Amino acid sequence: MAFFKPYTPREPEDYDAPIIDAIISIANTDYGADYVSAKAIKNSDIFAAVSIIAQDIASSEIELRENGIAKENDDLSYLLNVKPNELTDAWHFKFAMIANTLLNGNSYARIIRDKQRNPVRLDFIPVSEMTVSVENNSKVVYVHKLDSKEIKYKSEDILHLKIFSTDGISGVSPLLSLKPELQQQQAGKKLLTTFFKRGAFSSGILSVKQSNLDNEARGSIRKKFEAANTGSSNAMATIVMDETMEYTPIEINTEVLNLVNNSIYSTKQIAKVFQVPFDRMGIETVNTSMETANLNYLTNTLTHYFKAFSAEMNVKLLSYPQNISTRLVFNADRLKEVDPVKKIDITAKKQQNGIFTVNESRKEYGLPPIPGGDVTLVSLNYVPLDMLGQIQKDKQNNNQPTVEGGGQDEGQRNSVSTH
Repeated sequence: MAFFKPYTPREPEDYDAPIIDAIISIANTDYGADYVSAKAIKNSDIFAAVSIIAQDIASSEIELRENGIAKENDDLSYLLNVKPNELTDAWHFKFAMIANTLLNGNSYARIIRDKQRNPVRLDFIPVSEMTVSVENNSKVVYVHKLDSKEIKYKSEDILHLKIFSTDGISGVSPLLSLKPELQQQQAGKKLLTTFFKRGAFSSGILSVKQSNLDNEARGSIRKKFEAANTGSSNAMATIVMDETMEYTPIEINTEVLNLVNNSIYSTKQIAKVFQVPFDRMGIETVNTSMETANLNYLTNTLTHYFKAFSAEMNVKLLSYPQNISTRLVFNADRLKEVDPVKKIDITAKKQQNGIFTVNESRKEYGLPPIPGGDVTLVSLNYVPLDMLGQIQKDKQNNNQPTVEGGGQDEGQRNSVSTH
C-alpha cells in the first residue's frame, strides 16, 4: 500500500475543457488535478473583477487582536503588512495570493519558522508547482514540484487560501461556471471586431458577367476584391470595377450590432460569480450613495473573503492555545468612512462617550499625541440604574444630586475624566 494516496478533487464532467483561449489551463498529473496559473487575462470583465477584489483585500491591514484589542508593533503584523520575504512587499504578496485564489481556486505560500516555531517568512509558491495529497486518508500533505524534485510539506507549513470548496481540502475556480457566458461575450466581440476590421464594409454579392468561372477562379476574384476594398485603410474609399462586374451590398441589421455592443449580460454574470456589486463593474445603479454602496460591498462581498482567509491564517500562523484568544483580522475601516465630515462627527462622538481618548482621536488623523491626552472623558449625564431613584428623590427635595468624591464646579459637571 502506498503511503501517499493521490487526492483528486471532485470535478464537473467537462472540467478539462478549455475556457476561452486558455484563460486558465488545467493539466492532469499523478497527483490529480494541477491548476496552472493564468498566463493572460484576456477578458476585461474578469480582469476588472479580480483586480477590484484583490486590490481591496491587499489594501486592508491585517491586525493581530488579543481579546478583541489590536496589538501594535507585532512581528506577525510586520510579516503580513510590511515585508513577508526578501523578494516582495506585503501588498503585492497579498495581491498575488488573492488573484490566484480567484482565478484558480487556490493559492499557496510556504511558512518559514524560527526555532520557537514562530513564522518569520512567507514564500509564494505558484499554483502550477503545488498539488495536494492525503496521507492514509487522515493527513493533508502538500507536494511541491520544483524542477525535477518533489518536496513534501506538512499542512501546517503551507498557507493555503481557497474560497469555494466541496471538500474543504482543495478549492475550485469560479471561472468554470462562466464558460457559456464567456463564449457568448467572445462571440459578440468577434462580430464587432470583424465588422470594423472590414472598415464597416458589409457583405455583398459580386457578379461577373459573361463568364463561366470555376470555384478556384471565383475564390481568387473574391479574395482580390476584398483585399482591395475592405479593411480600415480602405474605409470610405472609392470602388473601381469594369463593365463586366456588378456589386450588390447585403444590408446589415444594425440593431444586432447595437445589441452586442450594449449587452451587459455577461458582465453581470461575471460580477455575480465573483460577488462584486454591479456599480463597481461600471454598471450604472440608481438611488445608491457611495456610503451605502461601500457598506453593501463590505457586507456581501469582502466579509466572506476576509473570514475565509482569516480562518486559514489563524490556524496556520497562530499556534494553540494562542489562537483561542488571539485572532488575525482584516481592518476594513477605510471602506466604512467615505465622508470626511461624517468621520469627524463619529470620532468626536467616540471621544465624548469615552470610547476614544483625545490622543486616540488625534491618531485617526495622523496627529502626534499631546500631554494629558490619554485621559478618558465621560459625561455626568449617565448614572447607574440603581441610583436613579435616589436622584429623583433629591430633585423632589430641591437638592442637587451628590457625586461621589466631593463637590464639583459648573464646568466639571459636564464631564469627568477617568484613568
